[in-house]
Amino acid sequence: MAKHQCPNCHSPIPLSYLLFSKYTTQYRCVKCSALMASNRRRKITGLTLAFFSATLYSLINSHIQNSLLATLVVFIVIFSILWLVPNQVELVDEQSKM
Repeated sequence: MAKHQCPNCHSPIPLSYLLFSKYTTQYRCVKCSALMASNRRRKITGLTLAFFSATLYSLINSHIQNSLLATLVVFIVIFSILWLVPNQVELVDEQSKM
């Protein structure tokens, strides 16, 4: 069972949507055409990781003097955590949007 999947048909949601989309961006499932959007869990996770990334960067940069390497380590850690948190999307009622 995939960690990030459509709540309607259970087809996988691409990693690119979870990592690079805005919180207001909606995603339509390729298989069943269900409309999905970020839920509260994704927004809280994103805000927490934004604070955590600044703290982690300052901690790593104090030990590793190469700022590019420190930035790369922070991005890898943040994207990994964002990918590991399940259930970050929910179905959107299309009738209420009209």
